[in-house]
Amino acid sequence: MVRTTEPIPIPTARPSSIEAPETIRIAVASKGGGLVNQHFGHAREFFIYEVDGRRATLREIREVSPYCHGPEDGPGDLDAIIRTLSDCEAVLVAKIGAGPDDRLREAGVEPVQVYDAIEIATLDYYQNRKTRAE
Repeated sequence: MVRTTEPIPIPTARPSSIEAPETIRIAVASKGGGLVNQHFGHAREFFIYEVDGRRATLREIREVSPYCHGPEDGPGDLDAIIRTLSDCEAVLVAKIGAGPDDRLREAGVEPVQVYDAIEIATLDYYQNRKTRAE
């Protein structure tokens, strides 16, 4: 696992006669305990998981300045958080406000409000993402 503030590229796989499942990245806001249990605006870090439909593997932790209670108790730098999560398909959070929700969607990152175990929530997202797009 790596602690960073910038996305790390997913390594390209070698061609194989057996097609590997698609791997996606999902960011998770968590206060610990293996749960998606952190409000988006309070997160000081996001746990980045690679998910292939069978397992969710923690790859890195990306530190951010929280959006809520930023400088002088005003909003933080949402653009910086979006850049930090830009290579993720989704961000799983306990709660998120309408403004950050809209901005993430515009940037191609789907915010999902859920309170569950990280492994269950990430695998559920992976399995259900195609039906959400329809």
